[in-house]
Amino acid sequence: MRIVVAGYYGCGNVGDDALLAGLQVGLGNLPVKLTALSGNPDETFRYLGITSVPRRDFARVKQELEGADALVFAGGGLLQDVTSLFSLQYYAKLISLAKKLDKKVVMLAQGIGPVNSFFGKRTAAAALRQVDVITVRDPQSLQTMRSLGVNRPAEVTADLAWLAMPEESPEAQFELGSMKTVGIAPRPWGKPKDLAAAFGGFAQLLFKNSYVPMLVEMDRTLDTAILDQIAKLHGGRAPDIRNIHAPAQMLARLKRMHCVVAMRLHAGILAASAGVPPMMISYDPKVTAFANLLGLPNPLPADGLTPEKLWDAFQRFERDREAIKATILDRREAQIKAAKRNIDILIESFPALAGKN
Repeated sequence: MRIVVAGYYGCGNVGDDALLAGLQVGLGNLPVKLTALSGNPDETFRYLGITSVPRRDFARVKQELEGADALVFAGGGLLQDVTSLFSLQYYAKLISLAKKLDKKVVMLAQGIGPVNSFFGKRTAAAALRQVDVITVRDPQSLQTMRSLGVNRPAEVTADLAWLAMPEESPEAQFELGSMKTVGIAPRPWGKPKDLAAAFGGFAQLLFKNSYVPMLVEMDRTLDTAILDQIAKLHGGRAPDIRNIHAPAQMLARLKRMHCVVAMRLHAGILAASAGVPPMMISYDPKVTAFANLLGLPNPLPADGLTPEKLWDAFQRFERDREAIKATILDRREAQIKAAKRNIDILIESFPALAGKN
């Protein structure tokens, strides 16, 4: 069986690549050939071993779809217009192309919304009505789909990044003497200078109180500038994790941290997957939805963030860290099981594949 997999792969975002890795792990030894639509096909093949074609080359995409059994979206916040309406139109165009070629379209673990514009709502609703099978990664996404007037069946599962596996690495935490490492995974949002000042001041407070702040680059295109600003405010130098291409490598590094303070959703998911408590900062409803699913403390809002707000929230988080860790370890198993449900649903959609399971 041949599947074309669509998403934001090979574009420098390790969280999105973790979705593709999760699908690959979930399928295991099933006789499925994956071809990914990637922003960097060579890189996707090098780090994930998955054959890929340029995601913007629609002539090549059409060629791949013609020889495939299905178009599968392996999760992510694809049907939304906050990033850009152009992005939403791209995925809607892929769905329309696949249906014109009479191919089955399966959307797994989707984070739907926010969709704010009139044209965005109409485009998203039309795309969702063409899909053959869909699951969503949280209840809020299901509510958003219903608000768009789409009442088709959709099971709530979990993000496929929960199935990504870390590479082998030492179990010991990153430490400097007795100082424990706290990962910081911000992203550009709102007023970049104010956000950098908040995290930069927070990094200083961490260091003054015997923690090692470690900057985590989840997106090699978008996060670099803000990490540079934070490092500068911290004194020009700060330990960091950058230029990670393989989700397995990021998982292995996060696993060695004391905790992670994360704006990026997949920094939180990968940290929790590795058994490390994430303290979430919410810039989007999907971050709040994730925190609720895992029983984490209510995330601080990204708007109006200050070093003092971050430090006060971190102190509360640190006091309750062991209880929070126990909760995420308990709920992690439920999320992994729910993520595997995506694979079951995919298999059930294709009788020939179901017979091989």
